[in-house]
Amino acid sequence: MKLSNYLKEKGQTSIEYMLMIVVCVSLGLTFFKSFQKYLLTNEDSYINVHMQFYKAMFDPQFQYKKFRLPR
Repeated sequence: MKLSNYLKEKGQTSIEYMLMIVVCVSLGLTFFKSFQKYLLTNEDSYINVHMQFYKAMFDPQFQYKKFRLPR
């Protein structure tokens, strides 16, 4: 049956809820992918910048901790 036939019957509300859930899930996945690129996987991401700072601070070749303030 066509979608228009379902919208005329008593189950119209359940169809609308299912469509709303599909839209919310797809928006959530899109947001999560862009959020993941921004914070985690990008080389210039927020977390990677801080991890590079901590790697330089605890560099084993100097045997001492370097305390540098990030700009």
